[in-house]
Amino acid sequence: MNKLMIASSPLKINDILMKNKTILVTGANGYIGNAVSKAFVRAGWKTYGLIRNEKSALDLARNEIYPIIGTLENLAFLNSVKDVVFDTVVSNTEDWNNPDAHLEKVEIMLYTLAKRSVDAGIRPLIMFTSGCKDYGRMKEVHGDENLTGHTELSPVNPPAALAKRAALGIKLMQDRTSGFDSLVLRPTIVYGNSSSHYGTLFDLAAESKSTLTLIANANAIMHSLHVDDCAEAYVALAEHPYREEVSHQAFNISNTRYETAEEIGMALAKFYHLNLNLLAPEAEMNLDLSVHSLANFSQWVDSSKIRELTGWNEKRISFTDGIEQYRMAYETFSSQL
Repeated sequence: MNKLMIASSPLKINDILMKNKTILVTGANGYIGNAVSKAFVRAGWKTYGLIRNEKSALDLARNEIYPIIGTLENLAFLNSVKDVVFDTVVSNTEDWNNPDAHLEKVEIMLYTLAKRSVDAGIRPLIMFTSGCKDYGRMKEVHGDENLTGHTELSPVNPPAALAKRAALGIKLMQDRTSGFDSLVLRPTIVYGNSSSHYGTLFDLAAESKSTLTLIANANAIMHSLHVDDCAEAYVALAEHPYREEVSHQAFNISNTRYETAEEIGMALAKFYHLNLNLLAPEAEMNLDLSVHSLANFSQWVDSSKIRELTGWNEKRISFTDGIEQYRMAYETFSSQL
């Protein structure tokens, strides 16, 4: 009997290749990190999640993710997994209070983890989460004649606050001498479940009395993606059968279609029974986490590369089309805090 035959059904080659694959996701209790961890569990990976807070350990364990409690400031947490060799490491942490110092620690951790795997005879894959803001804000908006989407070949021109992150991603991507493969993920803003930054849109609408006022150019591009679709893109790249086709490259992750500030404003106003008042900003807004800044970082991100290479596509409906279910999820999440 053929060794690859069980109950007369051939095993898929990818099933054999993926057996016992092990991954570490940093920031596994964060918005994207948690979704990524769960996606890899569903795909059959043995998944470890690095978290700071012991309170999050139960949630990870319930979802079949091995919790590792530790911080980047002290790599002693590696002692708890000293017998584990990671095939893949996903870097997915941020510190808005001290981003530069945080990224220095991220770099040390990634190179330490990579060396452990290399020493064990494994060529690991480092997946570094950066973001589409690496390309900077677009001057063009929806309807402009010269509007084209950012591709992976577009110049990197991040806001000053994100320059260190973009630079580290490029360094990892270009490093071909340290024994690891790497790729940089550049997802758009994500929504769904707890809604992340898009939750501020629900908050703004809920707090409005009769009129929803959004400070934004009506045609500003708000490109986004459901967080679960984003997580599945990570899996698609990690499981791509030809490592050389994905390594040492960047990949944009976005919905096929973008939405505009006016479309999102109108959907919110209709759902909350409000009038909509769009106010054009008097000056370019600084990058922050406010709802109005979110609506003014106009950016169209083309994700054709990952689609054509891996066959990945989004499955969840857009923010405006699914606004009722996304609001329900966000409010349920918020009520449990």
